[in-house]
Amino acid sequence: MSRTDLTGRTAIVTGSRRGIGAAIARELLDHGATVVVCGRSEAGVADRVRTLDTTAPGRVRGCAADLTTAHGREHLLEIAATVDILVNNAGGFTRVMDTLSPTLDEWNDQLAVNLTVPFLLCQAVLPTMIEQGWGRIVNIGSIVASAPQLGNAIGYVAAKAGLVGFTRQLAAEVAHAGVTANVVNPGTIGTEHLRDYLAASDRMTEQSLAGRIPVGRLGRPAEIAGVIPYLVSDAGAFITGAVLDINGGAIHA
Repeated sequence: MSRTDLTGRTAIVTGSRRGIGAAIARELLDHGATVVVCGRSEAGVADRVRTLDTTAPGRVRGCAADLTTAHGREHLLEIAATVDILVNNAGGFTRVMDTLSPTLDEWNDQLAVNLTVPFLLCQAVLPTMIEQGWGRIVNIGSIVASAPQLGNAIGYVAAKAGLVGFTRQLAAEVAHAGVTANVVNPGTIGTEHLRDYLAASDRMTEQSLAGRIPVGRLGRPAEIAGVIPYLVSDAGAFITGAVLDINGGAIHA
């Protein structure tokens, strides 16, 4: 049996209706896990479940929920029933906001989606992980955590930087219990979310973004997803508190 085999493990992947999250869900299924696909759109989640179920019948569950609400989080955990692996992928921002722009509500909304929800889900699943002596948490961050630049949302940048510190602290607290926690910071990845962002921008294009990356192109969702099975398997048991930057050479820690 491969040390990255995940047969018998149940994983939650938030924000997995499309993009990086969908690629992570598929990768975990390919390694034998049962996966709960989660997003806000009921139709979108149902469509993703149908697609994935064709290759992993019986191992895909869907949850349409707003995870910023207690009801949404409770619904997700009920559908999962047990959680061995948690991948906090949901997040992002819808429009550029510099420091002078956002209202307090807009600032709080960004922190809620990108930092508070991952914290609350970690808090919810940790007791069982600690009790069983095995658990894996991966928080999907962003290149902006270590390389902020113009064209972002200030709350998003703050939240992704906070996610790194939070995950490292968490990793130190639970390492003795067989639970690991790591961060994957993607660079600029060619996703539907990015295309939505570019469509609303009058300054940036896919070509201009690719020109900033030494490998000369945007990343692909599968190139982020490919590292996840290792991190969440027995093979990755000695990796915790790590921050993995995957950005085509755009920055180096």
